[in-house]
Amino acid sequence: MKARFRRKKMKKMQQLSESISIEATSENLSSRVDDNRSTTLGTTDVLAPQAPAGLYGSSKSYENTRDLAEQFFMAIKEVSEATELLSPLKSICALMVRGIQTIRSANNNLIAWADLCEDLSSHLSDMEHYQMELQESSSLSDKSSLEALEFYLRVTKDVLEKASMAIRQNESGLFPGIMHVGVTEREKEDIDRQRVRLLNAWQVYTAAMSRTIALKLRQTGEYLKKHQTYDEAMPARRIQDNYGVVGSDFAIAYGEKVDLCEEGTRVEILGAIREWGNDSQTTRQIFWLNDAAGTGKSTIAATMAKEWSLDKQLAGRFFFSPNSNMTQTTKEFCRAIAEDIAINQPMLGDDVRDAIKAVSVEQHIWFDVQLRRLIFDLLRRLEADNFVFLVVDALDNCVRLEERTEVLNGFIRYLPSVPRVKLLLTSRPIQDIADTLAPSPLVHGSDIQLLNVRHSYHRDINIFVEKRLFNLPAISREHHKMIVERSGGLFLYAATVCRMLEKSRHRPDILKVLSDIGVTDKLERQMDILYLSVLKQALIDKEAGYMMMSVLSMIIVAYQPLSSNTISRFLPENIYVDDFVQDLGGVLKDGHPDRPIKVLHPTFREFVLSNEDRANGFLVDPGISASSLASACISTLEHILEEDLFQLDKPGHLPWRNADIPNLETIVHKFTTPAERYASAFWAHHVATSNLSSELWSTVINFLSQRLLNWVELMSWRGTIGLCIEGISRLREAADKQMINDGTSQVLMVPLFSSTALTSTIQELLVIRQAHQFIVHHQSLISDSALQTYSIALFFTPAQSPIFEDYRKRYSGRQPNIVTSYVTKWEDQTTLGGHSDTINHLIFSPDGSRLMSVGMDGLLQLWSTETGALVGKPFQGMEDPPPFYQPQVRRCAFSQDGKRFSFFSCPNELHIRFSHNGEPVIPPLEWHWAKYFAFSPTMSFVLLVDDFSVHRREIKLGHGSHQIDVLEDKFRVCDIAISPNCNRVVCVGSVEHNDLKKTGRAFLWQLEPLAQISSYDLDGLPPSSPDVVCIAFSLDSNRFAIWLQSNDALLCDGQSGKEIENMGRMNYREGTKPITFCPLNHLLAHTDRRAGDIIVREQKTGKKTSVLQGHKRSVIHLSFSSDGKKLVSVSFDQTVRVWDVEAGGPLESIFPGYTGTIHACSFSDDWRQFASAAENDQIRLYNLQAGAIGQSAPDSTKPMHDYAILGVAYADPLIAIRSQSDSGVALWDTTTGTTKGRILNQDYVVSVAFSPNGRIFATLSDSSTVRIWNVMNLVETNDLGLIAFYRQKSGGIFFSQDSLLLCAFHTGNVRVWDAQTMTPIFYHDSPHGIMEYQNVKLCAFSFDSTRLAGVDRGNQLYVWNPRTNTSVQTTIPKYYSEVFATFSPVDSSLLAAVLSQTIFLWRIDEELQVVAKISLGKGIYGMPSFSSDGKYLAYGPLCWDVVTPLPPQPYTGDSPPSSFDGHQLQAYSFLFYKDGWIHSAFPDGPLLPLPTEFRSIELDRHWHAFGESVLFMNKLGEPVVIDCSPILARARQN
Repeated sequence: MKARFRRKKMKKMQQLSESISIEATSENLSSRVDDNRSTTLGTTDVLAPQAPAGLYGSSKSYENTRDLAEQFFMAIKEVSEATELLSPLKSICALMVRGIQTIRSANNNLIAWADLCEDLSSHLSDMEHYQMELQESSSLSDKSSLEALEFYLRVTKDVLEKASMAIRQNESGLFPGIMHVGVTEREKEDIDRQRVRLLNAWQVYTAAMSRTIALKLRQTGEYLKKHQTYDEAMPARRIQDNYGVVGSDFAIAYGEKVDLCEEGTRVEILGAIREWGNDSQTTRQIFWLNDAAGTGKSTIAATMAKEWSLDKQLAGRFFFSPNSNMTQTTKEFCRAIAEDIAINQPMLGDDVRDAIKAVSVEQHIWFDVQLRRLIFDLLRRLEADNFVFLVVDALDNCVRLEERTEVLNGFIRYLPSVPRVKLLLTSRPIQDIADTLAPSPLVHGSDIQLLNVRHSYHRDINIFVEKRLFNLPAISREHHKMIVERSGGLFLYAATVCRMLEKSRHRPDILKVLSDIGVTDKLERQMDILYLSVLKQALIDKEAGYMMMSVLSMIIVAYQPLSSNTISRFLPENIYVDDFVQDLGGVLKDGHPDRPIKVLHPTFREFVLSNEDRANGFLVDPGISASSLASACISTLEHILEEDLFQLDKPGHLPWRNADIPNLETIVHKFTTPAERYASAFWAHHVATSNLSSELWSTVINFLSQRLLNWVELMSWRGTIGLCIEGISRLREAADKQMINDGTSQVLMVPLFSSTALTSTIQELLVIRQAHQFIVHHQSLISDSALQTYSIALFFTPAQSPIFEDYRKRYSGRQPNIVTSYVTKWEDQTTLGGHSDTINHLIFSPDGSRLMSVGMDGLLQLWSTETGALVGKPFQGMEDPPPFYQPQVRRCAFSQDGKRFSFFSCPNELHIRFSHNGEPVIPPLEWHWAKYFAFSPTMSFVLLVDDFSVHRREIKLGHGSHQIDVLEDKFRVCDIAISPNCNRVVCVGSVEHNDLKKTGRAFLWQLEPLAQISSYDLDGLPPSSPDVVCIAFSLDSNRFAIWLQSNDALLCDGQSGKEIENMGRMNYREGTKPITFCPLNHLLAHTDRRAGDIIVREQKTGKKTSVLQGHKRSVIHLSFSSDGKKLVSVSFDQTVRVWDVEAGGPLESIFPGYTGTIHACSFSDDWRQFASAAENDQIRLYNLQAGAIGQSAPDSTKPMHDYAILGVAYADPLIAIRSQSDSGVALWDTTTGTTKGRILNQDYVVSVAFSPNGRIFATLSDSSTVRIWNVMNLVETNDLGLIAFYRQKSGGIFFSQDSLLLCAFHTGNVRVWDAQTMTPIFYHDSPHGIMEYQNVKLCAFSFDSTRLAGVDRGNQLYVWNPRTNTSVQTTIPKYYSEVFATFSPVDSSLLAAVLSQTIFLWRIDEELQVVAKISLGKGIYGMPSFSSDGKYLAYGPLCWDVVTPLPPQPYTGDSPPSSFDGHQLQAYSFLFYKDGWIHSAFPDGPLLPLPTEFRSIELDRHWHAFGESVLFMNKLGEPVVIDCSPILARARQN
């Protein structure tokens, strides 16, 4: 075996030898067997030696004994293969395992005489041969084991003789007994009797041999200790597949399961590889072994890997294979090879660990860098006199062409840097691999053909067959010769036949079938005939055909390899999966019932999936098979799914976030089976690919109606919500197509959550759509916390949904106490989140399957428009970029074919990625000097611009970049664009003259060949922002347009650069594209200087053809239809209009209603999809396709505006909410969730204050006007006039705690009134002027109203007595954020204020004296507060004791001080917002997540916490109040 697993198994052997007890070994097998002996099974043989007690129990006990013995001997067999020291154990353990399999088969209740006879005949021959080996082996033979074996053989022969006699007496003796067909009761009794005799004899034998093996293990224990070279710090990694089987992915990746070349075979090719490997003169570092499937390439690769490993010349290896997810991609390629390097070259072990650790901490790292860091950088440090080798096998099994290309290009790039490293590469000669390797001078061996019977390979197959079949009885040399001739030089054929004969119990029948098969020149046909023979010999019983095909179908259509035990869970109990798998051993590899069954070669899968003529009765129908497997998966889930599946939600702790649960992965695997994990992962996938019968349809609808939330919970625990979305999206798409195919589409134009009476079919369809919307909409929230599926996620789901209304009733106990006016409305749209700041760009791929979003937060995300799921990992720009680097991501574009997308990031790195998975095509290319960029539409080159010149760089995918051509200098570039035909470049900029004046200039270049066509001055300067686009080309490249800072637009000839028309001024805003060209190249459209108007012109002449009027505000998006007859426009008036460009009039809109306030938007090229960036930093993705199922119109009741919380009344539970657009203020009742009323103010309201007694409230506007309102009738009672004479959207207003005084501050002025009489009693004007924004930051009254504190921009802290008009002041440190201050309620001379992440405590006397400072961390926001007794000071979640001798001491209690409850007319809240969650300080931790649509809140405008409740709202003025007290009370339980 290979070095890595040899060391691993040696360690396992050492542990086994240390723990094993010789005396207890023979008893170990019987430890789980009942002591009660069955009286119906007969007695033991008289001649039997004394067997261990407890071996003769019930059938259940027998199964336990059998399974325990099998696992025990399988483990010993595996370990014995680790070293030649234990080679005497190999044959004994192999025979033990095969014997157990025979006993397992003999124990089958349905076995017939012929089956028993055939099983025992083959087994007896093996055991007699083994008896001779045992007698010759001094190391393993002893008297007791030999006696036990002789006894077992006597009983076996006797049972065999009786079985043969029964067959001869059978009237139907022309044919052998039939497996899977019932036998008579009398026959069954006779068979049972013989089976018990056989079992008893076998148990005596296994007990004796266990003692012998244990003795051998103990004797070798010390040897293993001395020679242990296993690296403790670098264990073989094991990767979980998608449904959670912790399997042998790395064993597959290292080729452990691949057979080695038989001795004496493949001499020529192995010799050629050795000669190449030892050649110190050659520069050809890659030996490419390529030929057709089944020619033995993997066997050769595994053989050389073992040879190099033994010679300590192996660096690392990776065997691509379809039998594991991991080995079908390059995701783990570099890490797997790196870990192999650590084992094979131990001196690099520490370096490997450090490299893997460094790579793992990076959020996203591209393949090329992994290859360099984890393989070649390490191998450069290797001090070796000889060559070392890398082995990459079956590269064609890597499913992605792009990934195959990455691997090859990486090796071609880096191998020359390590000349002592060589690569053995195998693959089929597929075109992309051949094209990449052909030009490279590094490649050797590409002309070698394995499939050539005129050479020695015919002899090789003969040797292979002789060795494989040498010990099998009833197989002659003539049979060997026949197999070799039938193989036609194809090792796959010979290996399949050998496996079939080794595994089968019907060898004579197989040989007869093979002898009847003719030889064909077509190897594919030859393999088809063989596969057909394999299937027919496995199907001895024609009546059991459906059983075998049921097993085979599941193996073939499964998304992941399934084990026998898993398949057994999915099929009826009367189908014996193990038997069928054993009979299909020629084409399947099962290993162990708990290990996934693997199809040994892809050609068998192709055969059974081909067509009826070719498969000849063994065709696997994917649709029918998927239906069966889908039904089985759903049935499996229905038996296990329930709320809180793992019983993790218990009193005494806060609601769990998945990331906070220790060993969550272990918990999932402990309490779920592989079958359950597979079912949860892929049931929806199978339904989507099934025939979707009415029965399956009903099952799916019932499952979603009853178990949807339970399923989502499980997928969240497993961390596979992405797989969940993928499955439900496929299901939704399949259901939609089915309905349309059935002619139901005409009645499907109904709201997604409609209360209208619908047909049952449509209602069922909407169940699927609603389930899809639920998971997509809440994917972030559910991924964070599985149990919130029943809580926040369920609450914020449309009430009109029938299934979710039922779920709400069912899980009402998990619903928090929520009051809100927010009505969840899921139109036929997908809401996409993730951005935390304004979204600048939305770009569809040409085919509409992908959407790219870019935000001011520096985040770029790629979305699947079909599923709403993220594609790949988002790109995150710098966290705190310097101002001159803004924006962080820019110049985003898809290639013309849509297969790639590109962008530049701060600081000036070019990224090109694949659209299908978001993975990098090449590593980022760094050009820190560049300021502007332009991609060619094909992305074959890029133009880079520095201050005064333009550079062209070619981009060869996978090979970096090269070549610089200076096209023009002496001017500053503002924008640059490449024509769609890649032959023209337009560049606009400014020329700075000696007198420092600037003039605009435009250049037109031809690229092929490189030449300047024209240049000319512009009547103005182009925009200078690095993200502003001011050039647009027509699709045929014959016209381009330029627009300037003055908003003037020019239409120019794309061939000569000549100006055709000055189109006048447009209405243009940064971030929008005001001009669009028609795809038919006859028209263009642009915005007009009049807001809302659109001008259509002839593209050729620039002549105006029509003016489209209808929008009330500026147009931000224009797009022509593909036929050029219609134009769609989107405006800031929140409407979408469609125009007839020929008639010049409006048409029916494809998007009725209001879009809401948007910052960016985009239509797909076919107008079937519309995406808009909402005010709440989310993306709304609409499906506008005619006939879309469940389509509903967007909310057309009102435009959307920005809102903010201005004030909260605690005596009467009201909040005041401001609308930014219309100066209105609404009062909202926090107990009912309804709006009490609304006031309209002539000016913009900046602050609202409620009197503590709840009777009146005051407003302060940006004009510095103060007004008083009656809460009951919303009538203005007083206008207190102006407190300043300047407009400013800043300032504040508040009442004193006793409701006696009212204070307002604005632009440096402070005013205080008597709140009873509304007469002014105090004023203060800041001496620092009014030019600073919000001069007075905040004021605060003491509790007795004798003091008023305020801070201004002059860094002065004032404390006034408003009644005596006296004050004290002091200079404070310069601050950069808002200031919050509060007085102690028991000592008005103690003031606390928060200034720039520091709390200052002042003592007020004749002067202000700082008595303490408390440093704060980042991210805390809010008003500080003293406890009612003045002992504690709290700020956010923090609390200090400020009475004990200073400095203040942190509070360490488990619950908040009781003195914080209920003072100041409100209880201080220790709840705060962090990372999308409501957090608690007591107990400390996350409490509840905010819904996705509320996660972009601004703390100063949209968040307020009081007591154990929180108030928050989105930017659309929809508030939510959550009472968290029940959750906190449960978390505080002991």
